[in-house]
Amino acid sequence: MMLAFISAVALVTSQDTIVLTIDEATARAIALSPSVAASIGAVGAPRGVRAEARWPFPDNPTLEYGRIRRRSGVSTTYDRQWSVTQEIEIAGQWGWRGSAATAFVRSAEARVEDVRRLVALEARRAYTALSIAERRATLTDSAARFAERLADFARRQFEAGELNRLEWNAAALEAARGRSTAERAGADAAAVAANLARLLALPYDSTPRTIALAAIPDLQWDSDSLLLALARTRRPDLQASEALRRGADRNVTAARLSFIPNLTVSAFEAREAGTDRLWGFGVGLKFPLFHRQQAGIGAAMAARAAARAPQAGSEPAVHAEGLAAGAPVLRARAA
Repeated sequence: MMLAFISAVALVTSQDTIVLTIDEATARAIALSPSVAASIGAVGAPRGVRAEARWPFPDNPTLEYGRIRRRSGVSTTYDRQWSVTQEIEIAGQWGWRGSAATAFVRSAEARVEDVRRLVALEARRAYTALSIAERRATLTDSAARFAERLADFARRQFEAGELNRLEWNAAALEAARGRSTAERAGADAAAVAANLARLLALPYDSTPRTIALAAIPDLQWDSDSLLLALARTRRPDLQASEALRRGADRNVTAARLSFIPNLTVSAFEAREAGTDRLWGFGVGLKFPLFHRQQAGIGAAMAARAAARAPQAGSEPAVHAEGLAAGAPVLRARAA
């Protein structure tokens, strides 16, 4: 038991202290965030769809080979044939799908920027909270040490008969209360430091420390409408929602164009009895008779409805967040 306690104490005292600026902490949080990595990987899906939508071919070409054996009397001959068939979209569905995929790529890229923004915001909040917690811990520890010196002075006065026991007890109680406050402030600072270390993916034996923050800039705006207009032009989540809705609308158009028949083109080469060589081609139409893309149209319409919902909620959310972020700044400056 004693050995475990000594090992724990040695582990705590052997931790490395890493001093970071707020910009360094933000950059590290973004670089090592699994959310950012996942959002970057998610861009690959619409890029792959866009790569497939560059051609007006809904499927790959079909290559066929056939051989027929003929018997006439005592002789045996073979007929051979090669054919290539390709289906072609003539209604422009591939163009709409490609445009939708481009919109989805832009939406995914905007989501990456939004995730980076949120991770940076979380890291800056954690860094600021740690800086405040460190200052609070330093101030409360200084006040506790001052109260302890006063209590020690009161004890010496009590022993010299210059103070009564009640005054000495009051000084000792105040010193104990100050030390308790300082210990709680130190525990809060350690907890905030652990949260920042989690965001920065620091080793378990490392503790982050902050550098004094710069002065808060004097922000001022005439009306909330200017602040909200700035947010609408810069917020990547709004851009992502708009691009997602635009891509969903174009997917619905592409799905509805499937009612138009596709063109089928084929070319073949054949040999009959090893002597005659034949060349030819064929043209046909593939009619949507039994499979009329009902499932595709339904899925596209459902995706469009799902894409319009976040866009409808993004505008009020940005409005509320802008007001919630702007009001404390103005009131804090006034205070």
